[in-house]
Amino acid sequence: MAARELGHELTPHTAGTVRWPVWFFFGLVGASLIGLVAAPWPLAEKLYTIVHGLCAQRPSHSFAFGGARLPFDARMTGIYGGTLLTALFLLARGRTRAIRPPRRSVVAALVLFIAVMGADGLNSTFKDFGAPYLYEPDNRLRLATGLLMGTTVGVVLGYLLNVTLWSRASETPLLAGWRELGGLLLLEGAFFLLILSGWGALYLPVALALVGGAVGAVTALALTFLVLLYGRENRFARPADLAGFASAALLLGYAVLALIAAGRFYLETIIDTSMLT
Repeated sequence: MAARELGHELTPHTAGTVRWPVWFFFGLVGASLIGLVAAPWPLAEKLYTIVHGLCAQRPSHSFAFGGARLPFDARMTGIYGGTLLTALFLLARGRTRAIRPPRRSVVAALVLFIAVMGADGLNSTFKDFGAPYLYEPDNRLRLATGLLMGTTVGVVLGYLLNVTLWSRASETPLLAGWRELGGLLLLEGAFFLLILSGWGALYLPVALALVGGAVGAVTALALTFLVLLYGRENRFARPADLAGFASAALLLGYAVLALIAAGRFYLETIIDTSMLT
């Protein structure tokens, strides 16, 4: 199938794109990290606050490393950990411009991953509300099903970015069959064991990676939104062309995270949050 049949131009078309220097985006990322470190609060509290709007962060549903609780609960640790690992896997496989979806059987597996996590989440919710449930909820199951969901989220985000951004797309499948999916799941299995280890020395890199994965996912959605909003889809020939939109998307992502975190903190001051403990 020709790329034009998929609605993508094979020739560069960058007229009208936002041209900002690349250093601005990386400077913004660097300033964010410096601000995170310099802010006068314990790092664990800062990481907890940044993603508070994305997760209930229930202590009983969370893993800890050396006594320090991760910023996400078990299921969200799986989702954002799986999303980050999938993005890194696709990047390592050179799929940053792939616009062909995986084969139907792989897509079916990705949809099944959503259903599996949803079923486990419902089972846990039934227990929380005193309703009949099928099996005893377990943080290891929450983590495992979250990782499966993160795989699907990572593939969907990768596909969404590829078909939205590039003027020169590749007809390579985003995920080339069961062998690659199996390799990705093995990688996530290693992450699963790492989380279960609870080794205190791993807290900082794991916590930073999870928060970075969450910020990256929100920024990817914001980037897609801004590019479509300004009608600049399929006009970027190289990553450097994205500097302006990527910078704006990062700032928009920060604003969204801050807004929903503030909203959640406010709601917790006016409603009973005893279930969260």
